[in-house]
Amino acid sequence: MLIEDGVLVDYMWDRNRSAKSDHPQSGNGRRQSYKHLPMVRMTNTYMLAGQEDPENIISSTPKGVYVAKLSGGQVNTATGDFVFGTSEAYLIENGKITTPLRDTNLIGNGPEILSLIDAVGNDFSMTPGTCGKDGQSVSVGCGQATLRVSQMTIGGTADA
Repeated sequence: MLIEDGVLVDYMWDRNRSAKSDHPQSGNGRRQSYKHLPMVRMTNTYMLAGQEDPENIISSTPKGVYVAKLSGGQVNTATGDFVFGTSEAYLIENGKITTPLRDTNLIGNGPEILSLIDAVGNDFSMTPGTCGKDGQSVSVGCGQATLRVSQMTIGGTADA
C-alpha cells in the first residue's frame, strides 16, 4: 500500500534500498531480464473503486476532457512531474462526451493531481501495461475506475 485514505504511507522498496534504510522489502526490485540490473519499479499499481456511477461523473462535468486510453509517458521520480500522451480522448461539454481530441498530453505533478481527484467511479478494471525505465521494459498491471480530476494542464496541437 502506497497511499491510504489520501495519505502517502510508504514507498516502493527493493532489497538493496530496504537494507540500507532498515525497512522491509516490498518486492519492487524488478528487471527486464537476467542481463539487466534490478531497480525499484512498479508491479501492479491501481486505485480502488469509489461509489460514484461513471455516467453521473460525466453528466456532472460541465467542461473537461474524457481520456479513454493513454499512450505512454514519463515521470520525474524525484519531483513527481509527469507527461502522459493520450491515444483516445474526447471533449466533455455540458455533461456529454462530444468531439474527439488528437495528440493531447496530460501534464502535472502526481501528488498534486491525486489531491485534485473529486470523484471516483464504481467501475474498477485492470489492464496490462509496460513500465519503461532506464532502457528497460517490464510488464505491469494497472487499474482504476473512472475518476475526475478537478483541474489539470492539457497540452497538444491545434490545426488552424
